[in-house]
Amino acid sequence: MAVPVPGPCEWPIDTTCCPGWDTYTPEVQARATTLAMSILDALTGRQFAQCAVNYRPCGPKCASGPGYMSWPVGTPGVSAGGGPWMLPYVDAGVWRNCGCAGGCSCAARCEVPFPGSVASVTSVTVDGAELDPTAYRLDSWRGRPMLVRTDGECWPQCQDMNADPGEVGAFVITYQPGRPLPVAGQIAAGEYACEIAKACVGADCALPQQVASLSRSGVDIQLVDPIETAENGLTGLANVDAWIRSVNPARRAQRSRVASVDTYRGRFS
Repeated sequence: MAVPVPGPCEWPIDTTCCPGWDTYTPEVQARATTLAMSILDALTGRQFAQCAVNYRPCGPKCASGPGYMSWPVGTPGVSAGGGPWMLPYVDAGVWRNCGCAGGCSCAARCEVPFPGSVASVTSVTVDGAELDPTAYRLDSWRGRPMLVRTDGECWPQCQDMNADPGEVGAFVITYQPGRPLPVAGQIAAGEYACEIAKACVGADCALPQQVASLSRSGVDIQLVDPIETAENGLTGLANVDAWIRSVNPARRAQRSRVASVDTYRGRFS
């Protein structure tokens, strides 16, 4: 299932390098920030903190069985669930048997996988009650984000998809898809927003205009098309463009995704 990509939301920008930022009205700051975030989000492949979504995980019972079992299948002595009742492993050269999650593997006792990358978890609601943030933590296993329950309780094995998010029987995780915006991105977004704010109030700014160079003694004038700069995936600001190239050198429109018809990962509401 593909993760919705609603656009960037509330990027924390760093305007330290913009001495006059505090002199602009809140309206100018908001407009400049929104435009800078939207453009940089597109130019960097929409890989950083997107607007929060409501994700409703689907447990094994809701997923119509445990899914495809690769090994062992139909082996004598194997439990009805399709797997052995004990899992052998080697511990410092000694064979041991493991019979529970978390005891001898990288799996936690109670965890929920996400369908994609996670920048941050905003809230978790079970049966209409919001959990304290200390009741869970965000982990990563084999590159896949996992929400681990840490208060001794466990996540619901199944939920009622007919129930609204705030009702009994519902299990909702509100989170921001994507990766956290790095500090370098915050600085780049702040510099870009600063130049947009200057242009908004009619002040001199570093945004690229059509005139690249001006000659006065018979030397030709060189022009730059701002649209061409945008088509190349750049802004015309050296520091900002350096960051864009560092995080999206292939100029991809969005991150690659792999869809599996064998895995049911829940739904968004």
